[in-house]
Amino acid sequence: MRKCYPRIILLPAIGSMTLIYRDFDQAGLDAAYNNRLAVPDFEAAYVGRWMALSADARARVPCRLNLTYGPSPRQRLDVFMPPGTAPSGGRPALLYIHGGYWQGGDKDIYSFLASGVTDKGALFIAATYDLCPTVTMSALVEQTRQVVDWVHARAGEIGLDPGRLVVAGHSAGGHIAATLAHTDWAARGLPANALAGALPLSGLYDLEPIRLNYLNAACRMDAAEAARLSPIRHIGRTAPPTVLAVGAAELPELVRQTRDYGAALTRAGVPPRAIVETSGDNHFSIVDTLLDPGSALWPHLKSLMKL
Repeated sequence: MRKCYPRIILLPAIGSMTLIYRDFDQAGLDAAYNNRLAVPDFEAAYVGRWMALSADARARVPCRLNLTYGPSPRQRLDVFMPPGTAPSGGRPALLYIHGGYWQGGDKDIYSFLASGVTDKGALFIAATYDLCPTVTMSALVEQTRQVVDWVHARAGEIGLDPGRLVVAGHSAGGHIAATLAHTDWAARGLPANALAGALPLSGLYDLEPIRLNYLNAACRMDAAEAARLSPIRHIGRTAPPTVLAVGAAELPELVRQTRDYGAALTRAGVPPRAIVETSGDNHFSIVDTLLDPGSALWPHLKSLMKL
């Protein structure tokens, strides 16, 4: 009897495309994380306005600026506070970590967020850190941990209730916020619950695609460092209450990263309180929604801070 074999169809190669991550070749992966290409007018539409509003906030809201938390000129933070004397138990605080893909950005751009917090009787703390390639990614993350060390050490001085410190961050700052949420604070001499909550916006939770795309020219991560600094690979069962946010109109990879991280938190037994995909928001417009009382994010932040 003649044997029949399945017919094998060879598909033609598409150009010289070589897949390096999921379904992406190099050009595709670069584009998948290029927020500036996706929102080409971001500086005129967002950053310029934020800087003007931030200058006004620094002039109007009571604050202590450029406090030193480390030896580098960029290791500085600002503390914005409501008027008047802090209550005996201290005030809640929002610690905000700026983005810029670990190689740009500055706390001064985001001072405009302060009044949305201080108007509710809370502190707003914004920190700047050294950038790649001047420092390694590991050193950068360690600097942001030193911010938390500093804030707790000076809780009485700045009028903080150390049990109500919530961290938020955007983009690379979202990555850092998640990393801080999974830090072993007890090993650093702080309470294990040094953070009362975390709210990363548009964060990067798996750094392997970053290692493989154009951003790594500055970040200079090898595979081991990318894995070590990926929050999705280091989820502890003692993570603080977490709310994840991403703009529904963001690049699909940013949305996927947020969903995947939320699923990983759930599998680890520390599910996020919510995953908020803000309608119509791109990678930059989502920042404006953080402290908007009418936004989907505000009720979650208010709950985390116990306002």
